[in-house]
Amino acid sequence: MTKVLLQLLIVAGILSTSLFTIDTFAENANCSIDCEAPTMGDIDNGQRVVENGFAIDDNVFNVEHQIQTISTTQVETGKTTTVQMTVYENNGVASLRHVSLAISDYQDDINQNDLASISFNQDFTGEQTVDVMDPNGILKDAQVKAEALDMFRTQIEFSFMVVKPFDTSDLVVDMWDEDRSTRTNVFLEAIQATGETIVEYVPEPQVYVPPPLKQVADGIAPEDVECREGLELVIRTTGAPACVYPFTAKTLQSWGMVA
Repeated sequence: MTKVLLQLLIVAGILSTSLFTIDTFAENANCSIDCEAPTMGDIDNGQRVVENGFAIDDNVFNVEHQIQTISTTQVETGKTTTVQMTVYENNGVASLRHVSLAISDYQDDINQNDLASISFNQDFTGEQTVDVMDPNGILKDAQVKAEALDMFRTQIEFSFMVVKPFDTSDLVVDMWDEDRSTRTNVFLEAIQATGETIVEYVPEPQVYVPPPLKQVADGIAPEDVECREGLELVIRTTGAPACVYPFTAKTLQSWGMVA
């Protein structure tokens, strides 16, 4: 499904709240206890628990759908940009395990080309870590701050400086909790960076690596699939290969979702 078609579907009203709810249940089909995933807007029954849950600098947005188009925020190279989220977790703030922000060219769930990503992780002891994947060298000084607003809501602020301009791109947010319940929100055409390139270091050239399923379609065995630098190969219990971040690989292994 192309980005243009996704936008047409949204405008036409096909991506309704009911479909969003169905998608959420499908996404959490493997959960064992509590299937309510962290959210920046509505919980699965349609009740709104967060208002204005997503913001880029001074632009604030209500999270209405799993995939939605928002007005493009223009940022300048050399200046700090902040992306702020209010995340509701029904089991309490201590149960929130992961929130990641990716600057991406999103076509669909299979065809997602991330330019860079920043991940906030919290383990069962409360220890918090941050992972940054930036193969194209477009970010500098990426940081994450997390603050509990109440028993259920956490305010998470991602801050970074853009050092290279890039075309209008999408922002993809992935969240999950301790009960394996996951939710993904895609904000189409969310951000664009303008200005001159700030040359501070030159990253190594990145070799194009086809998506795992494309490699399998070309005759490569799942266990021989090659992943991009910084990603780790896992084989799902269905036999399908996937390239994921190391933290995600450990989580999937602990959940028994990969071979």
